[in-house]
Amino acid sequence: MTPERVAKLKLEYPDITIWNREMEIDPNSRGGQKVFPEYSDEIHLIEPVLPLRPEEWTVYLACDPHPRRAHAFVWLAVNRFGEMVVVYSWWPEEENQEREANNEHRLFISEYVEEVNRIEAVGAFPPSYRQVMDSAGQNFDQDEEHNYFDAYETDGFPFQPAKKNRKYSGYDLIHEALSPQKYTMGNEEIVRPKLRIMRGLGDNHKVSQQFRDLRFKKLKGDPSEKDAPPDPMNKDRHLIDCVSYNLLAEPEFIPKGPVRGSWKPNPNTSSLGY
Repeated sequence: MTPERVAKLKLEYPDITIWNREMEIDPNSRGGQKVFPEYSDEIHLIEPVLPLRPEEWTVYLACDPHPRRAHAFVWLAVNRFGEMVVVYSWWPEEENQEREANNEHRLFISEYVEEVNRIEAVGAFPPSYRQVMDSAGQNFDQDEEHNYFDAYETDGFPFQPAKKNRKYSGYDLIHEALSPQKYTMGNEEIVRPKLRIMRGLGDNHKVSQQFRDLRFKKLKGDPSEKDAPPDPMNKDRHLIDCVSYNLLAEPEFIPKGPVRGSWKPNPNTSSLGY
């Protein structure tokens, strides 16, 4: 194979570490590497421009519940051009740790719902049109004899199951959205990422930190015997998972300012995990 052909094939791979693992037979190619090397604070963090008007933006909300960590929430706004922005996020892990240190109960579902409602009532952005939750929430909270979907619905804030992030397909969508793309706005053509994050709102600094810090697991034992694990590390990626659930929901701009929760499931997508 000519060097020119090799160079061309490399360009077809989304990540050079995948090329190294599959074509160069390097078992450690992804171990310890950044999951989102294309992310940059300089490119993907933007100053807030609020309020977002419902005539221009549609908002989607994703929740990642967990029996031992704080529940994570990310509000994603999309405009008519398909541009997306993480407008707000909330992951009260520190508050839960403080409560545990004081021998107090972790946040109750009713407290999560109260704060989510308060955030949406401020008016900085339109109320969420659709709300999705990690489908694993159906199996959590067994000690309270109901799952998280039931619990949130009981407290007045129902969620739909998110598409399953099989083979990290949601992360693939994030990779694509973080990459610069061409847009035509009026007579102007611009190049910028499809997905960006508003600086300084809620826990958005944690979203950017997770994008900067998340890495693939390192291989243990003899690297010549098996491939490096392709999975990202499990720690502190809950907000990124929320972003992936929002993208898996195929967010789109809905004109005329939809009301919260007005999204209805499409019967033709039932096989996709809705």
